[in-house]
Amino acid sequence: MTGTSEMMMPFAEKICPDGWTLQVPEAVFEHPRRGLTWWRYEEEDENSPKRIHLSRRELDDLDASLGPLAEEIEMDSLGSVIIGGFSQGGVVAQELLQTSLADMVEGVVCIGTRAVRPLELRLRLDNAMPGKMLWMHGEKDQRVPLEAGIEVAEIFEEAGWDVTRIIHPKGHMIPLEYHEEVKHWLNQFNS
Repeated sequence: MTGTSEMMMPFAEKICPDGWTLQVPEAVFEHPRRGLTWWRYEEEDENSPKRIHLSRRELDDLDASLGPLAEEIEMDSLGSVIIGGFSQGGVVAQELLQTSLADMVEGVVCIGTRAVRPLELRLRLDNAMPGKMLWMHGEKDQRVPLEAGIEVAEIFEEAGWDVTRIIHPKGHMIPLEYHEEVKHWLNQFNS
């Protein structure tokens, strides 16, 4: 999330099933306007179309963020993990599947996000045990177009993952009316 872990904590606590260990990691780079980010933004002309792909420097920043994050999650984990995030956090969740943490992942939550390295993600998922994914995206998302978000769901479905799709009529957000549905989806891992 562009912001801070403190900003995401109320949502994370609301959806976290009872008895689970919750981690809400802090991104590492300063955002130009607010909070933190998982990669440094390169300036864009506000009149130019939104970029879907990251630059080489942005990908390097993302890679620098992933290693320590995967290690932190592995050290604090007691077994299998569910990873997820909104926007940049959703990118990070997908990218963590290409780290040593991958074999511990049972489920992934991707909300309002895109794939930044779709080919590499496809290759990794083809060689991994399929899990479950909750995918959510807004029809009116101006930051990450719906089509870019749908690609994420399709990549996981093609790899045999059980994907639950939610398309809501709003923009780049996690609408309050879907919080309980996310928690309900997470509770399936308690059985």
